Amino acid sequence: MSKIVKRIQRDARNFYHAMTSEFRHIISDVAVLFSFIIVSVVVSYVYSYLYSQEILTDLPVAYVDMDNTAYSRQFIRMMDGTEQVKMAEKFSQLPEAIKAFEKEEVRGIVVVPRNFSHDLQKSLVPTVSVYTDGAFMLYYKQVLSAANYSVAYMGAGVEIKKIQAKGNLPSIAKNEQSPIMGESVNLYNPNVGYGTFLVPVVLVIIFQTTMLQAIGILGGTIREKHLMKKLYPDIKGVLGMLPIVMGKAATYLMISIVILIYMMGFVMPHFNIPVRGEMLEAVIYMIPFLLATVYLGLFLLNFFKKREDAILVIAFTSIPVLLLSGFSWPENVIPWYFKAIRELIPTTLGTKGFIAITQMGADINVIKDYFLELWGLCLFYLVLATLTYRRIYLIEEE
Repeated sequence: MSKIVKRIQRDARNFYHAMTSEFRHIISDVAVLFSFIIVSVVVSYVYSYLYSQEILTDLPVAYVDMDNTAYSRQFIRMMDGTEQVKMAEKFSQLPEAIKAFEKEEVRGIVVVPRNFSHDLQKSLVPTVSVYTDGAFMLYYKQVLSAANYSVAYMGAGVEIKKIQAKGNLPSIAKNEQSPIMGESVNLYNPNVGYGTFLVPVVLVIIFQTTMLQAIGILGGTIREKHLMKKLYPDIKGVLGMLPIVMGKAATYLMISIVILIYMMGFVMPHFNIPVRGEMLEAVIYMIPFLLATVYLGLFLLNFFKKREDAILVIAFTSIPVLLLSGFSWPENVIPWYFKAIRELIPTTLGTKGFIAITQMGADINVIKDYFLELWGLCLFYLVLATLTYRRIYLIEEE
């Protein structure tokens, strides 16, 4: 019985020592303090601010009316009447409009072709050319949406006039042109804002990126300077590493929960990003995600032998992780092998649950499958992290 008590006391002592030691290292290491805590706090605010406008309106667009008829002018007026763009300047030739575009005087170019009016009257389909910069998704989306709306409405108007010309009343012509009327209702993003769509996902990815960098920097320092035995001299067997790993995770968990509350309680409401679910349920759901991320970072120390290694590797993973999450890239076009890889990334389940709670108002009972899968992923990486630390410890003994 005394051996069991001594083992519990030793493990509790190692747990507390690992937790407090990790906290001191986070605070005292400028690189870790900046890359984990300061970046999480500042970047979440700045990123939300950049997309706080949600949608862009009255983007200046140049146009080249090569037809110069009543129909072409009507089309330009219809585009100008949308909230997305403002038909700012007319050019006689496309090269002139391109120069204005390259100088960023306009954000897009619309070219109405010759015979636009003639083709419409002959029931042909004229092609309106729209040029915009695909590197700026917000600009691209707004200019293209304005053109699509205008083309659709003008096409419907032309069809209605043709039906009226056959002697039908305007109401009958309208019903004949559109026998079924549809109405689109955006349940969780009524403004179709880019910020509401993307910011909650990015906040979760910020957690993973900053934590992995911090863990990699501190772990790389331990490996580089061979500090494992010095920091944790009283370790026996693989299970002896378990309280060390869990103590480190507890430190990151407590700090991350504070940052999460700051994001949900201040940043998101401040920029009018909805938080429809209960904050407590979101925090509870994110606990296994945060722990899984910490254990993943400790496992990755197998590959980080210097503190700089983590910075170089982790910094370039945020965009691929965002794409693999399925929120900015359609899941049905992701190859099966990438789908298999993304199931091992904590943000895949983390973003799904976080979005469900904060944006859709779900509770944990609704997403309990995600919650249980996250705990499974957490245990999986806990085992790998423990084995990793044991391996590093044995290397230093040689």
